[in-house]
Amino acid sequence: MSEDWRDGLDVLLVFAGLFSAVVTTFVVQTSQALQLDFAEVAACLMYEIANLQRAIADGTPVNTVARSELTPTSAPHPSLSQKWLNALWFTSLALSLTTALLAVLTKQWIHQYMSNPSGTSRDRSSYPPAQIR
Repeated sequence: MSEDWRDGLDVLLVFAGLFSAVVTTFVVQTSQALQLDFAEVAACLMYEIANLQRAIADGTPVNTVARSELTPTSAPHPSLSQKWLNALWFTSLALSLTTALLAVLTKQWIHQYMSNPSGTSRDRSSYPPAQIR
């Protein structure tokens, strides 16, 4: 019976490992949507600089040039669906890793359970003493 448990846990560990690896790639890709896109910020600021230079060349006041909404210190504004999707991916990854941890702990418990001899104290005394390391 314990062999069946160990085999089942081995299959669970393989599945949890593969699933965690796949989910990690999704987490890495989708979590980028939660961060500010610095390429877009740079493009907006360059556009503002070009408008400032055009205003200076035309002799118009630079105060009339519209300021860019994006700056390097702007906070990102991901959509609600992006937040939910990332929350679900992170939850899935956490549950998968927790499952793998519990499977490893259960395998260790089964190994420890099987290594303890059963029977009376007389039967157990016939086993060689355990070495302390």
